[in-house]
Amino acid sequence: MKLLALALALVSSSAFASSQSIDVAAAHTGFKMDQAVYSLIPTKTEIREIPGCNPNGENSGPCWEEVVLESKPMVQVFVDYTEGVFRDPEAAQSYLTFNFEVSEFNADAVASLKNASPMWRLGGGSVRKAFARNNFSLSTKLAARTIQVVDVRNSTICQVMESGDIVPGCVENIVYKPAQTTVREVTVSTK
Repeated sequence: MKLLALALALVSSSAFASSQSIDVAAAHTGFKMDQAVYSLIPTKTEIREIPGCNPNGENSGPCWEEVVLESKPMVQVFVDYTEGVFRDPEAAQSYLTFNFEVSEFNADAVASLKNASPMWRLGGGSVRKAFARNNFSLSTKLAARTIQVVDVRNSTICQVMESGDIVPGCVENIVYKPAQTTVREVTVSTK
């Protein structure tokens, strides 16, 4: 059994609205809420063998497939941004995904969004964009975070030979220490 996580989000909620935040590199810029979609998010999956598959046959490939056993309806919000460091010149735009419970929204609006989903449908883009604009707000801020980094002075780091093995007799001992970094906290909140 395998649980799928589609977004790494820190979730918090209040009596009136819920919000989710994701930390990204501080160098990223141009954050813009794109659209919302109605999606079924897998909550329980299973890896199964494909019947009659031959991994060494003419059309060789994986003989296992992941089957969704249970899923949960969610409203997904996509936030586009421009990568700031080490960006792929052919795909400088990236996106973040935030998942919200369908029960947080008007049932008629969710039904309309469901009819306009998924994203690759030709029609419905204006419905998806309007749902995002009317139901969510976006904010970003720079925030300090404490992370763990390798303490090189107090660690024993073994040399690696050309073969990929470590030098015989060396015992690695990695010690970590706290360090401060600055991230950009991206938050999407329901209105």
